[in-house]
Amino acid sequence: MTSEIKTRKQLIDEITALQNRVSQLGVLEKGLKQDQQSFSERVGRFFPQTDHPSEAVYVIFDRKLEFVNDHFARLFEIEPEEACHPNFRPMKLVAPESRRLVRDINNKGIFGEYSFQQYEFTGLTKNGIKFECETFVMYIPYRWGVAIHGMLRDISAQKRIIEELQRNRSDYQIVLDSIPTTIFYMDRNHRFIRLNKAFCKFLGMTHDEIIGKTFSQLFPNLPHEQLAGFYHTNDQVMASGNAKRGIIDAFPSVRTRRWIQNDRIPYRDDSGNIIGVICLAMDVSNLLETEEKLSYMSLHDVLTGLYNRSYFQEELNRLGKSRLFPVSIAAICVDNLVAVNQEHGIAAGNEALRQTARALKVFRTEDVVARIGGNKFAAIMPASDRSVEERVMDRLRGAIEKMNQKYRDIPLEISIGIVTLEKNGRLSEALKNAETAMKKIA
Repeated sequence: MTSEIKTRKQLIDEITALQNRVSQLGVLEKGLKQDQQSFSERVGRFFPQTDHPSEAVYVIFDRKLEFVNDHFARLFEIEPEEACHPNFRPMKLVAPESRRLVRDINNKGIFGEYSFQQYEFTGLTKNGIKFECETFVMYIPYRWGVAIHGMLRDISAQKRIIEELQRNRSDYQIVLDSIPTTIFYMDRNHRFIRLNKAFCKFLGMTHDEIIGKTFSQLFPNLPHEQLAGFYHTNDQVMASGNAKRGIIDAFPSVRTRRWIQNDRIPYRDDSGNIIGVICLAMDVSNLLETEEKLSYMSLHDVLTGLYNRSYFQEELNRLGKSRLFPVSIAAICVDNLVAVNQEHGIAAGNEALRQTARALKVFRTEDVVARIGGNKFAAIMPASDRSVEERVMDRLRGAIEKMNQKYRDIPLEISIGIVTLEKNGRLSEALKNAETAMKKIA
């Protein structure tokens, strides 16, 4: 009888433990979904042009798509939910002949050989239709690894145009004018000898105003150094006989100042002699804006605008090997953030974090101030000894008191700890000691 009671108790204990484990897994799954949703919202804020008709935006992490915009979904004929499903492999959207190229480039980026890359590959829609793609990608620290943030466009038409221009040298002005891509021809003296309507529209001039002139004649106020690189690339193409992608240049237009990318190929006469260049110009202003935002996103916390933990950790490692000692490390915590979230909502909690970030402007411009966790902030103060501790605490206390007078309904409760290393040492350990030494100042 005793043995039977003991066995029944063991079964009950095992069932209870299993229920607890299932409950824990449910919490983890909910947290993961919230994290993914937060990440998508964060990416969306940094891509105001994600529905721009010419760019597809995507984010890959751990070999899975975490975010795609509507244009990406339309381009690859796939629903966003299906593309971002955990079981979907992004490589399915790459044609077999390009998979090795894409895999090699991304592996090098993930392992730190470069921080961004621009390349072309053959894409593959869900329905098996191939098309040519050009993509710009950045490799940014995220979670436990590296995320691939990319912007992609369909360049199939551009490829066909280049092939046609090389094959057919007859009079095709009508064809040129029907093409939306900006196209122009220049002779060896960099004078325009043929152009299409798209180019005229871009410059805001008529065909007769442009033909026979150079950029220098059309825009005499442009700095010489800006056009020197453009002319130099033309000369290289004519001398080598090889196509070349030019640097990104900015020219005035009816749309104010825009950035364009030039693909130049040799222009040959009927005997095969090179007599100039053919240029296809593509407006990449939106691409450059996105590049800048991706770069900013890789270094900064989206909510507060301060540096993020990844950048802060890099600075800890760099300054730990520098000659800028003594170095002081400050750890700051918003003690009542959980209470604010529970009583007033997440929006109020986010505003409390932004207020804290504004208060942290009391640090010097040369200090590195970052948000390193949910309610945690930190600062690195190079070339600062122990005397800085009280001064920083007094300035921060004053800033918090002033902030709380303005926002009386939800006052901030802040703790801070500061540790100074007089000579080279592990700054990461100093940060831990600063967190241990935190005391409430407001």
